[in-house]
Amino acid sequence: MATCGAMTHIAITLHFAGLGRGEALVAAVLVSGVCAQVFVAPVLAPLFDIFHVRHVIAGSLTLEAATLVILALFPQPAVLIAGNLVAAVLSGLSIPALFTLAEDGRAEEDQAKVFSMLDTARLVGSFVGPAIGGVLLDAASIRLALLIESSALIIALLTIAAAARGHQQTTSRITQRPAQSFLAKIIEAPRLLLGTSVVREAMTSIWAAIIFTSMYNVALVFYATQTLNVSGLGFALIAQAFIVGRIAGAAASSRLTNDNALPALLVSGVVMGLGIGIPGILPSLWVCIPLFFIAGASNGVQVAALRLVVVNSVPADIKPKALSTMGSVNNSAMLVGYVVGAPVVAALGPATTLAVAGAGTVAMTIIPRLLRGVAKR
Repeated sequence: MATCGAMTHIAITLHFAGLGRGEALVAAVLVSGVCAQVFVAPVLAPLFDIFHVRHVIAGSLTLEAATLVILALFPQPAVLIAGNLVAAVLSGLSIPALFTLAEDGRAEEDQAKVFSMLDTARLVGSFVGPAIGGVLLDAASIRLALLIESSALIIALLTIAAAARGHQQTTSRITQRPAQSFLAKIIEAPRLLLGTSVVREAMTSIWAAIIFTSMYNVALVFYATQTLNVSGLGFALIAQAFIVGRIAGAAASSRLTNDNALPALLVSGVVMGLGIGIPGILPSLWVCIPLFFIAGASNGVQVAALRLVVVNSVPADIKPKALSTMGSVNNSAMLVGYVVGAPVVAALGPATTLAVAGAGTVAMTIIPRLLRGVAKR
C-alpha cells in the first residue's frame, strides 16, 4: 500500500509538472492532502465509536480504491486534486485503524515490535515507490499507476479479511459507553491526551519541533542546488539519506518500551535537531549526508516513541481515535512549517534556514521538559 501510494503521488506530481501552471497544481496536491488530514479527518473520528476498526479499514480501503478507479477514468487536474483530498481523508482513518488492529491483543512488550514492523514496511514502500511511479509514467501513463494502486488496496483488503478469520477481537472491540454528543466524540481523544501531563509535554514539543523540521524540507532542495551546487544525483543522495535514516530508525524502534519511550523521545529530538542544524553551519556534501541520515534515524525513533506514549495513555477503545489525533496534530505542524518555510528560506538563505531549523528543533524538544522540571520544584 505504501509503495503504491508513493508511486501514484510521484506520478501525479510528474504529470502536473508537465502541464501548464505545473507549480500551482503540485502545490495544490500537497496542500489539499495535508489540509484534508488536519481539518477533515478529525471530524470523522467518531466512526471509531460506531464501527470496529476492521470495518473502518474495509470501508476506507474500498472507497479509496473506487476513488482511484474514477481518477484513472477521468485524470483531469481538478479531478486528480479532488481525488487526492478524498484519499488523504480516508488514509487518516485507515492508517490509525491498521496500527490499532495490528497491536490488538498484543502484550505490552510486543507493541513496539509491531509498530516497528509497520513503520519499516511503510517507509521502505515510500522509498521505492517514487522510482516505480516515474518509470510507469514514462513507460505507460498515469492511468496505469492509479489502477495498480487501486488493485493493491483491494488485495490488502482481502488479505486483512483472510487474516481476520479466527482472530479473537480484544482491545479494539466496540465497548458500550455513555452517550455523547457528536462534538464530544470528536474532542474526546484530544481531551484525554492533553489532560495527561506527560503526553501533553510530548505532543507540544513534537508539534513545535515538526514546524522547524518542515522548514528543513522546504530548504533542502535550495541547500543542495544553491549552497552545495550539486547535480540532480547529488540532491537525490542528500534527500534519500534522511529517508534511509528513517527506515533504520523505524527498525531500531522495536527496542522501545513503555518505560524508555519518553527519554527516547527527548534524546532523538535533540539528535535530530543537531543532524539538521550542523550542515547549515558547515555546508559540505560529506558532512550533510551522514548527518541527515542520523537525523532521519532519530526521526524514525521519535515518531515510534510518541506513538507508544500515546497508545499507552488512553483506554483501549480510544486508541484509534488517539492515533488519528496524533496524525492530525503532526500534519498541522507540518502545514505551518511549509507555510513559514518559504519566506524564511527567501529571507535567510537555505544554509541559515537549516541552522535555525536545527536549533529550533533542539530548543522545542528540551524546553517543555525543563519547564516541567521547574514547575515540580
